[in-house]
Amino acid sequence: MLINQVVIVVNGNDNSIYKKNSNKVIISEAENNSIDQNYTLLQTNFTSVEDLIKAQKIIEKQVSPINEIVIINKGIDLNMLSYQYDYKFIKDNYLILTNIFFFLNLLISNFDKKLKFILSLEKHSHYKVHMNNFNNSIINYLNSFKKDLEKTYHITIKKLD
Repeated sequence: MLINQVVIVVNGNDNSIYKKNSNKVIISEAENNSIDQNYTLLQTNFTSVEDLIKAQKIIEKQVSPINEIVIINKGIDLNMLSYQYDYKFIKDNYLILTNIFFFLNLLISNFDKKLKFILSLEKHSHYKVHMNNFNNSIINYLNSFKKDLEKTYHITIKKLD
């Protein structure tokens, strides 16, 4: 059976999550040359709502109903001194987070009745407070999302270690 998979790559990569028998759309800022499977790449830096609306239209045509949504946010290498005071990085980080929430809401009409979220996230580090907030916010949002949609969709959330 062919799985329709949407992969949202905020940072990093995790080749273990790409299913062989899947119809994939990968949303990322940069192309990943290490994936040896067929996929559609939609490039965005996640700060443009217009890009995400266009992505939703393409997903609706190519991978609907969506069986699996993967979110990757890992492998973040930061200069600790500049990270704490880099206003642009901090502002963009939280803008990306809110835009991902907006994007997931756009996709609801394309969900399969059984939907799985797979999270490949950076391990908690007290040095990376903004990444911790980002990842915890995604987890908390998805738990609320699951509860809000429980009468219509069976949603499972799996966090990879």
